[in-house]
Amino acid sequence: TKDGDVILDFFAGSGTTGHAVMELNKDGGKRKFILCQIDEPIKEDKPAYKFCIENKLTPVISSITTERLKRAGEIISKEIEAEN
Repeated sequence: TKDGDVILDFFAGSGTTGHAVMELNKDGGKRKFILCQIDEPIKEDKPAYKFCIENKLTPVISSITTERLKRAGEIISKEIEAEN
């Protein structure tokens, strides 16, 4: 991708694409992303279900997507601050 591109992921899953775009923007770029994920329920026998319950999140895939992007954004923001 190049600076200013908009990346669309229509099946966002755990948010890997959004995370990757944030990492790419560490070069000073202004790439944007649009992620789509339906609120598909997570089965109770899956580790992601347990993660959601422990973190007081609704046990749906989009909760995992959102939480990953929040955490990745915080980490990347701290890395950029440390570099500056």
